[in-house]
Amino acid sequence: MKIVLVNPPSPPEYRVSRGLMGGFGMAVNPGLLYPPIELAHVAALLETDGHEVAIHDSDALGLDLAGAHDAVVALGGELVCLDSSSTSLSQDLELARRVRGATDAPVGILGSQVTFTPGEVFENEGVDVVVRGEPEYTVRELARRVANGEPLEGVAGTSWRRADGEIVHEPEREKIRDLDELPLPARHLLDNRAYRFPGVDGPVTTVKSSRGCPFDCSFCGYTLAQGLRFRFRSPEHVLAELRDLHREHGISHVVFRDPIFTTRKDRVHAICDGIRAEGLELEWQCETAVKALDRPLLEKMAAAGCRHISLGVESGNAVIQRAHCGAKLIDHDHAEEVFRAARAVGIETRAFCMIGFPEETPAMAEETMDLVERLDPDQVQFCAVTAYPGTPLYELLRGERDFDYATMTGFAALEGNEHMSAVQIEAKIREAYRRFYLRPRRIASELRHPLRLAGKVSRYLTLFRRRA
Repeated sequence: MKIVLVNPPSPPEYRVSRGLMGGFGMAVNPGLLYPPIELAHVAALLETDGHEVAIHDSDALGLDLAGAHDAVVALGGELVCLDSSSTSLSQDLELARRVRGATDAPVGILGSQVTFTPGEVFENEGVDVVVRGEPEYTVRELARRVANGEPLEGVAGTSWRRADGEIVHEPEREKIRDLDELPLPARHLLDNRAYRFPGVDGPVTTVKSSRGCPFDCSFCGYTLAQGLRFRFRSPEHVLAELRDLHREHGISHVVFRDPIFTTRKDRVHAICDGIRAEGLELEWQCETAVKALDRPLLEKMAAAGCRHISLGVESGNAVIQRAHCGAKLIDHDHAEEVFRAARAVGIETRAFCMIGFPEETPAMAEETMDLVERLDPDQVQFCAVTAYPGTPLYELLRGERDFDYATMTGFAALEGNEHMSAVQIEAKIREAYRRFYLRPRRIASELRHPLRLAGKVSRYLTLFRRRA
């Protein structure tokens, strides 16, 4: 059977990367384009069942909604499944509606937003089925049903609507226990040359070497989508993917998309040893937590090609850290040591920070700004606290407020709190960026990398755009 997997176009206002924020998606730098690696994982499993699979990536092709519709219909899939994000959901559903109206193929949609608000997806008659949670085995079972001419009802991990309008939510599908059982993602279905990262010369790809996170942050979409239990691929399985992407596809730049890459330090040591033993000339980056790093591990990572680490700082206030951030960063002295050690071994750092927690005051936000200046990372990202559906933060706030999913860009404040309005939170974020980057020493450093500086300015200017 022919199956088409679709990464829809971004809204016209900004680029959306659907795999970020645990699959809820996020507005990103226009110069950033990650491959739809979740779809490539699904495609690989479908191919093992003998299906012919096509991955359509509208952003990689530079298509708008109309162009995406024409291209997807032309592929002639007998089953079509679209990825989605919070901020692009209305447009994603419109594409699904148009494709469904132009073909006889069942249309499914996946992603964290539709997982936790599945009932709302059926309002525009755009989809036949919602794939909730991890998609690989659920889409495979749906494909088997379609190929055999069987009804879609009864598939664990899906939601669908009866003819009388009743929405049926099938039981949850158990999360995949052994990630090594999954085949390597089907990169042969992607135009790997199209994917890029600001400041990196050459094509970039992403690798998901683990799922889940032991830190229960109130705002986090990753623990929501992947669970609190850390599930990891073996070093051997990860190295097989690194060999494939480097030797078969000619890719030298890798972004590990694990929520906390260094949760198991022994595993990372083994991966790094394997990269060196295999002679893989890779440059890579990852995301992790300060408390999951130490100097020996940083030295090993640098020797194996790690050039950049993004670290979840979130807040400089101890109360906010304990209440919302999994207490990932309480000891500021240790944090400073980790950032200093990374610089010493040649690894650039980015600090992820957030402003606008429910009880956060302007003074608490100032503590975050003070800490970031002390840590002095190479880059910093300030986001507005966002209550994604299903997160503890959403459950805390939903009884009081309605949320507009189209505003969930990661940077626009959805609401204020008792101490700051939404406008004041966004003003604080702008202040934080100015305060960090307009220091004389920082200006001198940024001017040494004019192309990177231009990218940062472009991103800053698009951060607070709203969907029309």
